[in-house]
Amino acid sequence: MSVPSGDPAVREVADPDEPHGSPGPRRAGALDDVVAVLGVYVALGVLGAVLWWLLVEPALFTKAASGGLGMGEGQLGERFNADAWYAVIAGIGGLLSGTALSWWRSRDPLLTSALVLGGSLVAAGVMSVLGGWLGPPDPQSVAATVAVGATVPTQLAVDATVCYLVWPVTAMIGCLIVLWSPPPVDQP
Repeated sequence: MSVPSGDPAVREVADPDEPHGSPGPRRAGALDDVVAVLGVYVALGVLGAVLWWLLVEPALFTKAASGGLGMGEGQLGERFNADAWYAVIAGIGGLLSGTALSWWRSRDPLLTSALVLGGSLVAAGVMSVLGGWLGPPDPQSVAATVAVGATVPTQLAVDATVCYLVWPVTAMIGCLIVLWSPPPVDQP
């Protein structure tokens, strides 16, 4: 532990428990950044999943006389709604969170950028998994219990895997907005 002193002749004494070159407050600040950024992204992933589940009207299969499931042209077009809404929610969430977290946790820009990238990947995964759990079950598991001509909703899932990149790409764009913006001018 260091002994603070106003006298420049007094040297600070290092704590023998601390490794050389890594002061305690800096490690505590980095740990605070990790917890804050990852915590925000988990919460955003949960919020995104709930929004995704609420906004997507799933496409409907129709049970055929043969016992299989079929889908008409209109419903085939509806299948892309889940991917589109996922991309919109992830894009807005990624851009806003990347910008806000990079500005808020600007003590170590390199660490914050890495945390934003990792956290956005976590948010993408949480949103996808939780959204799938909230949405309708697998249509094949329900098909045996419904009558011929009845409709069965599709499961809420991302079909185009490129949609998973929307969170991290837009979050990193948000980071770049903060990193490339001019520093604030101090007022005298």
